[in-house]
This record gives sequence, C-alpha cells and structure tokens, in this order.
Amino acid sequence: MKKIICAAAALVGTVHGQSTLVYVGTGADGIYTLELNEKTGALSNRQHVVKGEGMGFQEVNKEGSVIFSTFKKDGKGAVAAYSIDDGKLTEVSSQTYEGGGLCHVSIDAREKVLFGADYGGGKVVSFPIDGGKIGAVASLMQHKGSSVNAQRQQGPHAHSIYAGPDNKFAYAPDLGIDQVKFYAFDGEGKLTDKGGFKSIPGSGPRHMKFGKDGSHAYVLNELTLSVTGFSRNKESGVLTMTNTVSVLPAGAGVENMTCSEIRVSQDGKFIYTANRDLTEEGRDSLSVLSVAKDGSLKHVETTPAAVWIPRNINLSPSGDWLLVAGQKSNEVTSHRIDKKTGKLSYSGKSAEVPKAMCINFDR
Repeated sequence: MKKIICAAAALVGTVHGQSTLVYVGTGADGIYTLELNEKTGALSNRQHVVKGEGMGFQEVNKEGSVIFSTFKKDGKGAVAAYSIDDGKLTEVSSQTYEGGGLCHVSIDAREKVLFGADYGGGKVVSFPIDGGKIGAVASLMQHKGSSVNAQRQQGPHAHSIYAGPDNKFAYAPDLGIDQVKFYAFDGEGKLTDKGGFKSIPGSGPRHMKFGKDGSHAYVLNELTLSVTGFSRNKESGVLTMTNTVSVLPAGAGVENMTCSEIRVSQDGKFIYTANRDLTEEGRDSLSVLSVAKDGSLKHVETTPAAVWIPRNINLSPSGDWLLVAGQKSNEVTSHRIDKKTGKLSYSGKSAEVPKAMCINFDR
C-alpha cells in the first residue's frame, strides 16, 4: 500500500505523520481523491482526478495499480479502467453494455473478470479483463420475478455481484426478488445460472460480504434494516440461511429508513453497516455487529453517521478508520475503530465532496 508523508506545522515545530490516499466516487462529476491522516482522521488535499457521469461505484485491484468504475458513455451504461500513478488516474479502456447504467462493480480474485450489477434493468453483466484492459461483454444475465413490497419489488433489481471466496461462483443480491442469485463463472467471465437462494420476503437484499474463512456470508437487507447470515458450503458454494439480526437497537423507528452498505473487519470479528434516514430527521447511523465463532451475529451498537444519507462506508487498510460517504450532505467523515470492541467514535473531521457515493483506498 502506498503511503503519502504529510507534514503539519505546529507551535513547537513540525509534526510528521502518515496518510493514506482515498478515492471517492460521486453522483456529481466523477472521482475525487483525499488524504486520510492515520493519526487524527483528518481528511485533506481534495483533488478532482476524473471528470465523468455515473461514476458512483469503483473497485481497486490488489496492487493498487488500476481502478475500475461505473460510468455513462454516449448515454449508455459502461465501465472504465484507469491506471493509477501516485494518485493520478489515466483512462486505459472502457466498454458499454446493453443497459442504462451500473450501480456496482467488482473483480474476481485472479483479476481476470469484472462484474457489474444493473439495478434499474434487473440484470448482471461480466467482462474479461487483462490488467487495465476490459474486453467485450462475456455474459449479460436478466433476472426475473418480483416480491411482496408493492413499491420496491414489482420486478428484479440486481444491486451487486461478487465472486465467492473460491473464485468459482458469483453471488448477486437482488432487492426486487428477495434472492441472492447464484452463478458459476469461468476464466473468460462467462456466467452460468445455477439458481438462487431465497431471503426473507420483503427484506430486499442489497450488498453482501463473506466471513474470514469463507464458510459464512452476510447479506445486508436494505428494506428491513437487517443482516442475514448464511453458512456456505465451500465445495458446492451453496448458501443456507442461519440467522437474521436487526442493525438497529430494539424499539428504534424504521419508517423511512433503509440500509446501504456492509463491511467486515479484517479479523472477521465485526460487521459494519450504514443506515440511511430518507426524511432528514437526523437518524442516519452506523451499526456494529459482532460475529461469533459459529458465524452467528449480535448487535453491538448504533452510532450517528455524522452525514446525511451514508451511501457507502469502507474500512481503511490499517483497520483503524471507517470512512463514510454522505451523499446528500456532500461530504466524507472519518470514525475511529476500537479494534478490541469494534465500536466507533466520530473524529469530528470531514471533507467536502459533492454527492459522495463510494469510498476506496490506495493499497
């Protein structure tokens, strides 16, 4: 992971500390970078590094040499790859697909396949990749069905897609049909439909993450503000529902509230979620869940997000900070992590970024 050495003048001299480069995708005008001070949580040196439309979600490769992003090209949904050189982004390649736009992208463990989810169209797409070169569409899979929420589930809404820990299967939570769709995929990115795994009716699966050892998966339910745990068969890739836990404390109001993102700590002991207040009543929050040895979940705390509409959260590579993208308040905030308890404390630091929607880090 690249580090930037920053210096700050103090009354008694010069204080030196390390900072980490942060990439922020937006719903406004492209991608920005910030510097996160690892000691204080301060966010500084905002730079507008890519100008574009529809750049609300990104993924960085393992080496930190390429960032893949959603965007719009000639009015069509597309993906683009940018090489990274000391924070400077240069477009390497791009591809369109038959759809209106992607809400999520991810790459497989071998970095040979790029996946995307099209919420409005209810479908997922895959592309072969070679470094920063994106090939033509390998598969475009249309989801079908509906569920019980008359406002949000009249049809399929694929919200994300991820390669599983074994890199043989892909999992795509679909909010509209209350399923995690299940695919096999090959080295060229071709998807084979293997069915899906049902979630609780009306829950609205949005995003998911896997446990540290790959034997558990955790699905964030946007509509019911909960996380459903699944045990995962490492051979077949099959998910079996275990328990569902609310991300909010007992008695908390859930009307006009939804969830947006889920993350798992590096040691696998804690899960973090972002919870959005759609009515600007100050209920936007972050929740911490603990993960037992058997994979079961327990609510630990819910704390203010210090933004309006926390669209995305991410854990810094050091594991010391959780950053929050405030879509409606146009800012990014930092929250210190207590690694023993998993609990969060707001640093009081923030940076202005227009319609902040996605956070990634230099690696």
